Amino acid sequence: MSLKDDPQFQTVRMPESYPRTTSSAVRYVPVVLRETVVGYLWAAVTDDAAGYLRREDGGDDAVNSSIGWIQRLRWAKANGLTPLEALRHWAGQQEDDRAGKVPAGVEFELPALPELERLAAA
Repeated sequence: MSLKDDPQFQTVRMPESYPRTTSSAVRYVPVVLRETVVGYLWAAVTDDAAGYLRREDGGDDAVNSSIGWIQRLRWAKANGLTPLEALRHWAGQQEDDRAGKVPAGVEFELPALPELERLAAA
């Protein structure tokens, strides 16, 4: 009997997400949880990529925050937001106990995603 024949088997489809890599410049915002930067939400300037990078020294808070931001990015993609719209959508909203918050009016740009990856690793 194959898995498809098993009445308990269900195919679960995850909501689509943005591509997680780009050769474009990226805009990014810090994600803050209890006044500590735990990661960075980023969006490509010229293509459809976006993602969340946790700070390597952010510990469990950074890991837990990433789960919330991945879910939020999937919601944004499903609701037709461009990556840059998604980046700005949560700016200034109240802090989530798990995901943290994006401060209002704070947005930066780097010429390439690997530079942001180095920042997150520092």
